[in-house]
Amino acid sequence: MRLLFVQVLLLEIHMGELLERAIRRKELNITEIASAMDVTRRTLYNWFKKPVIDRETMERFSSIVSYDEISGQPKTTVADIEQPQIQLKDEAYWQDRYIDLLERYSSLLAGKTSKH
Repeated sequence: MRLLFVQVLLLEIHMGELLERAIRRKELNITEIASAMDVTRRTLYNWFKKPVIDRETMERFSSIVSYDEISGQPKTTVADIEQPQIQLKDEAYWQDRYIDLLERYSSLLAGKTSKH
């Protein structure tokens, strides 16, 4: 049962978007990350579009951005970023929904005032 729950959660997470958010949120240099992972920038951008990224790639990425080379302190990892990003997606959905409803309401009001 637990395995099924984990699989369902993984299906809802777009791993490429998660990877891109992790990089952009920490304002990391994509060229440096690509170089450290021994891939091209184009490969990294292609990964951003993939809903599922293999475990080995995610572990390589995590190992590259997990620790600050100077202080030795852990940085935010993909796992740390995962939950807040899901919340942001929900917030964005409701914001878009709210704007849509406001626009529809405004058009209804405009229709009523033009009839008078």
